[in-house]
Amino acid sequence: MANDRLVAISNGGRLEAVGAPVAAGQAGAHLLGEVGAEDAEHPASSQSQRPQLQQALSGLVDRDCSDKLTAQADAEERLPDARRLRDLKDTTVSSEWLWAVDPRSPAALAPDAFVSAALRWNPFFAGLAAGSSTQGAPTLYAALLGRAREDTTMFGTLFSTSSTWRMPLLRKRFLVLEAAPGLRPADILTSAASPGLTSALDVGIASPDAAHAGADCAEAMRVRKRAVYSRFLPALEAEGIEYRPLVWSCWGREYPDTTATLTQLARQAARRRGMPDHIRLLQRARAQIGAALARRAAAMLRACMPGYEQAAELRA
Repeated sequence: MANDRLVAISNGGRLEAVGAPVAAGQAGAHLLGEVGAEDAEHPASSQSQRPQLQQALSGLVDRDCSDKLTAQADAEERLPDARRLRDLKDTTVSSEWLWAVDPRSPAALAPDAFVSAALRWNPFFAGLAAGSSTQGAPTLYAALLGRAREDTTMFGTLFSTSSTWRMPLLRKRFLVLEAAPGLRPADILTSAASPGLTSALDVGIASPDAAHAGADCAEAMRVRKRAVYSRFLPALEAEGIEYRPLVWSCWGREYPDTTATLTQLARQAARRRGMPDHIRLLQRARAQIGAALARRAAAMLRACMPGYEQAAELRA
C-alpha cells in the first residue's frame, strides 16, 4: 500500500483519502484543524491547547528564524536589535494585540496606536531614531526604547485584571509609613500573592538599552528599587507587608519574580472561580499587559513625532 502511494505521488497522481477525514474525531484529528477553524497560530486560539503538528512545526520554524536573526544582529554588532529580539522571543511576552481586531477586546489597540506600536518593532525605524539621539532629539529614541519609569497604564491593566479575577487589590496610596511620611514605596497592595502576607507590588518598566540596564534591565531595576527602599523594609515587614518589585522590560519580558507573582495570582483566581487550571487566566492577563505596554510605547512615539497629530487630522 505504501509503495502504491509512493508511485502515485511520483507520477503526479491524486491520493485517495485513507480513513475518516482529518479532524473528524478519528485518526489524524490532532494533526490539522478543521477547514475554516480559527487561526491555529494565534497564541490564544482554542486550538492552541491541542497537540497539532501544524502548530508545533510553525513554532519550530519561528524559533529557528528568531535565533538566526538574533545571531545575525550579534555578528553585525547591532546590539539594540539583538536585545530587542531576545526580549521579544521570551516565552512570557504576549503580542496578542497583533491579532486583536475586535475593538471590544481588552488587548485591542486603536488604529493609530497599532500602527505606531508595530512601527516601533521595525529595526530600520529604530536605527533612524538612534541616530536622532545624537542630533538633539533624544525624546524619540527614549520613546522607541520605552524609557524606564513607572506607568499608570500598567496599574489600570492590573486592576482591570484583578476585577475580572475577583482578586482583592488595593492602591498603595492608602499605606503610610510612620518612618517616612509621604513615601509611596509601592503601587498595589494584595493579600493574594503570598499566603499569610500582604504584598506591596511596585510596578516598573525597564529598557534593555538604558544607561544602567546592565546584562538584564529588569534585574537592574529590581535591585535599584530594593536599594531605594531598603531602610524601610524592616518597618514594612513589622506590619506584615512584603515589598515586591513587579518589573517588565519595555518589550514585555517578565522578570522571574514577576512571573511567579502573576502565576500565583492566576492560581488563586482559578481556585476562586472553580477552574481546572490557571493557564487561560494567566494567558489573558499577559495579553492585556502586552497591549498596555504597546499602547504606552505608541503614545510615547506619537508624542515625539513632529506633525503626527496634524497628519492624523488631515487623514480624518
